[in-house]
Amino acid sequence: MKELILRMKKRSKHLLMFSVILLILFGVRYKEQADAASNYPYMIKVNKQQNCVTIYGKDSKGKYTVPVKAMICSTGVDTPLGTYRTPAKYRWKLLLDDVWGQYSTRITGGILFHSVWYYKQDPSTLSAVQYNKLGTMCSHGCIRLTVADAKWIYDNCPIGTTVTIYNSKDPGPLGKPVAIKLPTNTGWDPTDVYSKNNPFNGKKPTITGAKNKTVKYGTNVDLLKGVTAKNTTGFSITARIKVSGKVNTKKSGKYKITYTVTDEIGRSAKKTVTYTVVGGEDKDEEVEVVVGTPKISGVVDRVINGDTEVTKELALKGVTATIDDKKVDNSMVTVTIKENKDDSYTVTYDLVSSNGKSDTQKATIIVDKEAPVIEGAVNKEIPWDVEVNREMALEGVKISDNISKMAIDDIKVTIKDKEDRYIVTYAANDDVGNKTSVTVNFKKKDYLRFEGIVDRVAQSYEVVDRAFALKGVKAYYNKKDVTDAIEVRFKPVYDEEDVIVEYEVTYIIRDKVNNDIRATAKITVLKEE
Repeated sequence: MKELILRMKKRSKHLLMFSVILLILFGVRYKEQADAASNYPYMIKVNKQQNCVTIYGKDSKGKYTVPVKAMICSTGVDTPLGTYRTPAKYRWKLLLDDVWGQYSTRITGGILFHSVWYYKQDPSTLSAVQYNKLGTMCSHGCIRLTVADAKWIYDNCPIGTTVTIYNSKDPGPLGKPVAIKLPTNTGWDPTDVYSKNNPFNGKKPTITGAKNKTVKYGTNVDLLKGVTAKNTTGFSITARIKVSGKVNTKKSGKYKITYTVTDEIGRSAKKTVTYTVVGGEDKDEEVEVVVGTPKISGVVDRVINGDTEVTKELALKGVTATIDDKKVDNSMVTVTIKENKDDSYTVTYDLVSSNGKSDTQKATIIVDKEAPVIEGAVNKEIPWDVEVNREMALEGVKISDNISKMAIDDIKVTIKDKEDRYIVTYAANDDVGNKTSVTVNFKKKDYLRFEGIVDRVAQSYEVVDRAFALKGVKAYYNKKDVTDAIEVRFKPVYDEEDVIVEYEVTYIIRDKVNNDIRATAKITVLKEE
């Protein structure tokens, strides 16, 4: 008994030692895996819902908590959620539909980071239409970027970098950048400074309308009046202009005013002008003084589309300025436009009378870039004799919009009657002109059809030919009898004595555009007695 107890104690010690060794090995392996995942300078997070990429660096504890860079992107419905580690990179990569991407980094399977696609392996063949969709969900699953951003990942994030793809309403700690727009006649990405022939290399924003001016003592000055700006690609960025310096029209003298603007890809322009205030010390100078209680009316929130420029003129539409109920010129209203990160602008209106009284009003201008969504418009088969009209085409179809109230009557339906189908196009605009369209096919079922095709028997003395095969057979093309146009094909079947015992017969009828239907039957040939 004592010997048995000693054996059990010895075995327990061995099991305990083995368990400790396993725990140590597992801990070492887990630590090695954790270290491997953290031995990279950056971690990449992709917000699929917001089409925004945020790059994270390490904090003092080695955790990826420090946001370093944000990138606008385009994801797709098929972009997978989850955490992955990059396995490969490609300078140029052939993509789906025989198009090309620059600076591609594989995430998982067929999903990659890459530039907006090119028609050829040539940096001058970019799809400008697709580039202008950056920031929206429009890819086949890959994550599209500007060339500069795709190259940044390609250069700075080695193979093995962790990528997490997730959904959230919050774009990320650095917000969602705004993509620059391209004219549709270009094939170049303006961020591709690495291609020496890029016509956008060396270009930058422009400021126009900022000039040296002389103003009268005591007058109201709008420093942004008549001043506009365009970005590197020629689109308006007037709302981005920043002004430094002030003009005191109650004190004669010279005042330096500096205008600066930075476009969506970080390129800047700067212009400095001089405002000269004259009068005041001259006793004979007549100065218009407007005293009383100022009031601004007609200030309302509004929604505009993405192509509308936010200017002072737009902000002042419908606005009236008065002092002691007497209408004054709107030029006395100071308008300040602040661009927000959520595709909106905060507009502040200030009116100050000569006695120092003031009125301030605020409004929000929302930029609606989203087109209406048409649901329920799908390809389908319909009986050949059903006529498609607007009412029938709209069965099961719905329309909605992120801002505008839309109804089914807002959908324009275009129907084209073709040989084998109806082509139905649904189109609609929201209140600010954003357009959407969906095209589907209503395929005509049995618009080509046969009647009377059955297996048959032929006596040995009967001639099996076209006329025999067509006995009792009819063909219709829509409502028209086209039996005479049937093509009949025979395939004889022989027995061991090389005698025809059966025909496999194929009947074919075609429409005007060479669509066809086919039917088969057997004709059995009886042997002579």
